[in-house]
Amino acid sequence: MRIIKFFLVLITIVGLGFWSFTKYLDLSEKIKLSRFNLIKDELGQNIIGSNFYPQELSILDNKFKVEYTFSPELNSYIKKLLKRYRSDYSAIVVIDNETGGILSAVGYEKKTHSFNNSIVFSGTHPSASLFKIVTSASLLKSPNVDDKTSFRYRGRKSTLYKYQLSSKRTKWDRKTSLKQAFATSNNVVFGKAAINHLTPDDIYKMANAFGFNTRLMEEIALEQSKFNLPQGDYHLAELATGFNKETLISPIHGALLSLVVANEGIFTYPRMVSRIYDVKNKETIWLNSPRSHRVLDEDVSRDLREMMKMTVKRGTARGGFKNLSRFLKQNLNIGGKTGSITGGNPFGKRDWITIFAKPKLQGLGKGISVCVMNINVKKWYVKSSFLAKKVVDYYYRKVNPLARRVANF
Repeated sequence: MRIIKFFLVLITIVGLGFWSFTKYLDLSEKIKLSRFNLIKDELGQNIIGSNFYPQELSILDNKFKVEYTFSPELNSYIKKLLKRYRSDYSAIVVIDNETGGILSAVGYEKKTHSFNNSIVFSGTHPSASLFKIVTSASLLKSPNVDDKTSFRYRGRKSTLYKYQLSSKRTKWDRKTSLKQAFATSNNVVFGKAAINHLTPDDIYKMANAFGFNTRLMEEIALEQSKFNLPQGDYHLAELATGFNKETLISPIHGALLSLVVANEGIFTYPRMVSRIYDVKNKETIWLNSPRSHRVLDEDVSRDLREMMKMTVKRGTARGGFKNLSRFLKQNLNIGGKTGSITGGNPFGKRDWITIFAKPKLQGLGKGISVCVMNINVKKWYVKSSFLAKKVVDYYYRKVNPLARRVANF
């Protein structure tokens, strides 16, 4: 009997000890989370509020070291580029396709002659025709559409009147493929294709898969991109084409649209901070490991990649890239999508481009994705496609020289 009581007491003590240890671990994790939330708030105030990327933060008598994914060399070049070609407002974002690491995120405001990070991280910008990437992915998933599917349209490509969406055939109708319609940003074709081949739920789910209505970053309060569920056929056409001011996006997210296509359908979340380290206690508070998941089948991604490449070769982005060096043209797969629309906050005419630039040799990595957004209030200063070309050229000549890697491959 005494032995049984002894074991019961022993079990109780061990149980209380395990419970206490578990509670200690829970409390430790909660303390770490609380500290991380304080650090995140302080980071946001510095980066967005003060346009400053702190290397170290002092909070509650503790010092925390912040490690970034940035390329200092590329950042410096982009700042010089924006100060030279001064639009009223500009933002340039460069992301490593493989890791999601943000290599550069710079905003500029001409009026104050200063860098303005709030432009980069705000989700107040109408996406315009960039959204055709999402619509194309949804269309290519449907059983009756591929990049060669022919569509009829009439009127100007850049307009979207209700009569243009009619299925009635006329002698003024013209025909084009989905691939060509994407390259030339044909609103009429994309509006009709969405009405005839997609449901509101189809395109809404695809938008969410591409990161709309989703929290994309942990370390900073990046505004969520906004996409609404279409209500009726004409609204579906407006949203599918990007011919509206209600679908909103950030330049960070703009670069991700190209990243998904470059990564064969894998969505990799963007990262600006790789690690936060407690200097006093000599421990890592937060490790921001790469996170990703598949959103497109490889065959859909491949077709979409070819459509984006045509946009650069023969479509709306061809002018900006025509003077890219022959070596880079021969050794890189470059694809993109442009867009333009008036509205948003700050108000003005937005000139967008999102591109991927990926080495053709598979062993040389997945390359980068770039998003450039210029906002012009009264007059144009420089095309976004031209700035994107300059960034790609500099990155593969100076930051990560492609010629040397090709020679050594």
